[in-house]
Order: sequence, then C-alpha cells, then structure tokens
Amino acid sequence: MNEPFEYPYILYNEVITYLETKWDRRLNDHERHVLIEGYRYGRMVEAENEIKILFAK
Repeated sequence: MNEPFEYPYILYNEVITYLETKWDRRLNDHERHVLIEGYRYGRMVEAENEIKILFAK
C-alpha cells in the first residue's frame, strides 16, 4: 500500500466541521489528528479503487 497524499488543510476543515457540528462540540487535537489520518487513508483507498476500475476494462 502506498503512503497517503497530503491535502490542503481546507479539505480537512470540511470533515472537521462536519463532526464538530454533528457532535456539537470542538474536537481536541488528538481527535483532529486521527480524523485527518483517516481522511487521508480513505482518499488513498478510494483512488486505488478508481485505478483498478479504470484498468479492469
């Protein structure tokens, strides 16, 4: 598996704001870090799956 890419922080803000709104509180530093790593991992897996689909045809 490859290393996830770094994304502009504004993309992380969207998911951070989503959870802070859903949970009705600010995330602490640890929660933000875990969320960002999960976001990066999810985007990487999604990109790998897209590549597999493109080359499967």
